[in-house]
Amino acid sequence: MTANKIIFLLLTGILWLLPAVSLANPDVYSVLPADTRILQYSLADFDGDAREELAVLYTASSETRLTLFRENSGHWARWWDDNGAIHRLDGNEPRSFEAVDTNGDGRAEVLAYYLTDKNTAMAARILSLDEQNLGNPVFKVILEDITTPPGYPLLGMEEMAFSVTFMRMATEEKSGYRRVYCWNGESFEKCVEVVWKKE
Repeated sequence: MTANKIIFLLLTGILWLLPAVSLANPDVYSVLPADTRILQYSLADFDGDAREELAVLYTASSETRLTLFRENSGHWARWWDDNGAIHRLDGNEPRSFEAVDTNGDGRAEVLAYYLTDKNTAMAARILSLDEQNLGNPVFKVILEDITTPPGYPLLGMEEMAFSVTFMRMATEEKSGYRRVYCWNGESFEKCVEVVWKKE
């Protein structure tokens, strides 16, 4: 094995370990339950102050939760905890999430993904920080719909507006659709819907 290959393998191993090491922070683990199992995490600016917050999706006591941390004097401090509010009304818990600016306002939203209908569909829920409660953060659902079969919604632009597209394939019983929600400056509203039936 050449020296270059050895160096490459060593660097790959170190880089693979870095995210786990950065997350294994006593500031984070000291406020999470003892039986916490981290599922996913992301750094993003949720409040538009040009500083990134840390979002952690985890399970504890057989329940999935999302907690956000904010940097404070060189330490992570708990900023927001969903307290179960991230669960859908049907009881489904999020399987994964993304942190991305879906509406172009310079702040990241939480895109939470859920398997529904006996795992035959994926629901996506977008939660945004309520600007009226920056001191006491409140995240509100600004959009939710379902993609069938399970898949992620498409983020993009529709006639110069930020958009989110959901698709449902047609079945013998139900028509399918391509449904687009456009950001109007205050909320997402349905702007395009193309319906099709199975031939």
